[in-house]
Amino acid sequence: MVSRLVAAAALVLAASAGPALACKGSTTILQDNFQTAEPDWHGTGSIGNGHAVVTSTPFYDGQNFVSATFGGMFYGGKHIDSGDACVDMVGPAVADPTNAAAGIMFGFTDIDSFWVFFAREDGQAALFHFLPFDQNGGVEATLIPIAYQPSAALKHGGGVTNTLRVSWNGKSGATYINDQPFWPFAMSRPLQNTFVGLYVGPGFPSTYSPQGSVPISYQFSNLKITNVQ
Repeated sequence: MVSRLVAAAALVLAASAGPALACKGSTTILQDNFQTAEPDWHGTGSIGNGHAVVTSTPFYDGQNFVSATFGGMFYGGKHIDSGDACVDMVGPAVADPTNAAAGIMFGFTDIDSFWVFFAREDGQAALFHFLPFDQNGGVEATLIPIAYQPSAALKHGGGVTNTLRVSWNGKSGATYINDQPFWPFAMSRPLQNTFVGLYVGPGFPSTYSPQGSVPISYQFSNLKITNVQ
């Protein structure tokens, strides 16, 4: 009987080992179980029945493919310039797992300026910082504070759930996958008047080719953002 009770308790703990355990702050800044759509969410996705589904969109110049697919949603209800964010994410089964990635977006000011903690379907993760023209000498750029690298904690292959977590405060931050540390990172300056969200894209940097032009969808659930401990 005792062994059965211990096993049952272990199952309950495993089932609950998502964002509720991943985010460590004592104060909840934002929490969304995505049961119903809210007007504060903006972008290329849909919300309902416990999920936010975000789909990438290919970009064309007339009939010619000019850019890899990407899509995202941001929460415009409040600025979140410091936080500990986590979300459950389920990716698709794709022919080329290096061309499907998604994750948590933060530091968002517009479509040219934001950070994304990516998990890719081949079992690798990375952190990207997209810079607008006016912050990079008139040239749009993508910085890679954490280049794509394998994570033993990351489940992959499509149809599996991973909990991503990223925390940022001042000029430093850290990334986690399924409650296991990934890599810390540095920021040139604290964020100011920025938003958070969800992002789907190809497996940068293997992009800007027709292989990356197929729309892909990711399913997100249990978003939670707390203060940084």
